[in-house]
Amino acid sequence: MKTQSLPPLRTFRQELKTELFENILPYWDRLRTTHSFISALDSANQPMPETPLGLIMVSRLLWTYSRAYSLHGKRQYRELADHAKHVLRMRFCDTENGGYYWSLQHDGQPWESKKQCYGQAFCIYAFSEHFAATGDVDSLDRARSLFALLETKAWDSKEGGYLETFEPDWTPMQKMRLGDGDLEAPKTMNNHLHIIEAFANLQKISPSPEVEAALRSVLRLTADRIILPDTARFGLFYDMDWKLLDSVISPGHDIEGSWLLFEAAEILGDSELEKEFKQRALDMADCVLQTGIDPDDHAVRDEFHEGQGYADTKCWWPQAEGMVGFFNAYQLSGDVRYLEASQKIWDYIKGNLIDRVNGEWLWGRHADGRPMNNEKAGPWKSSYHNARACFELMERIQRVK
Repeated sequence: MKTQSLPPLRTFRQELKTELFENILPYWDRLRTTHSFISALDSANQPMPETPLGLIMVSRLLWTYSRAYSLHGKRQYRELADHAKHVLRMRFCDTENGGYYWSLQHDGQPWESKKQCYGQAFCIYAFSEHFAATGDVDSLDRARSLFALLETKAWDSKEGGYLETFEPDWTPMQKMRLGDGDLEAPKTMNNHLHIIEAFANLQKISPSPEVEAALRSVLRLTADRIILPDTARFGLFYDMDWKLLDSVISPGHDIEGSWLLFEAAEILGDSELEKEFKQRALDMADCVLQTGIDPDDHAVRDEFHEGQGYADTKCWWPQAEGMVGFFNAYQLSGDVRYLEASQKIWDYIKGNLIDRVNGEWLWGRHADGRPMNNEKAGPWKSSYHNARACFELMERIQRVK
């Protein structure tokens, strides 16, 4: 490929840098209260008091501002990261049974006291990043103890894989699901993908034989059980015996997984695994490019069933992950199609998702341009996908310039 055919990477990086430091990172401090966080804000930044405070939002804030502090050293990033850790430690932590509650009422008492394996994984991801940024050994201890807890309580020793949902005392729930719109399923792609993300970060920051072995195991399981045979797509929902429960397609998860799986293989430092997951990353990126991108606006489609038409919506997070996943594929292959896909998604984000009046990004849009959701911040919408995309791309562009 000829260098002169590439889009201007310097401009791309500068726009991402401006978005990160002038829009995304300044936004989330407005949720901070003396002892906690406002649980949700609407599109006009007004509190939504009926919404519980979610573990995912707070743990993702801890990860984001730890990463921001590590990379850029600003005092306000450290303060917000430390505040998020305080909220997790003092309000979400189940000191009797271990782990962290799923959501809290406004008085700080548990709203949903269940233990979602997915939520524990994000705490591992966040606590390990906080240790890397600050040297706070308590954060590393929390990440390590959560890892050990998942290995003890969540792993299915019979058929393999991590179970989805538990009672407060870590008894597996009869009906397991992550979000309200998800199928009831004891084993899911989403859970395993973010366990990989968490274990990989912990292994990168504080290597151990135990985490290395678990990361290898879940990577292998993902390749053998969750990436569908003869495809480059994830299956999403499985029963205890790894029978697929639904044929839904999620281009956003596929392109997110493409780069997270390869990153995990890199962290393990195994040349054979790196070779395997490099090819898997390229295969998955190519599949999303061919079937998961809307040719009219070049954005990543939301979930759909093949043969039943495409989703009418475009959420914020597949766009953020699409930028990174396609750029990763460009780095691995030199194929400019992937770079162009990454930048075209950025064009969609600039034109449709960035809120230049009230800050941050919108939840998403319908095909006719209507906003998808009035929630700007809340249990499922935090600082992680879009801030991480900016962190990743700024660093990756710097390396290829």
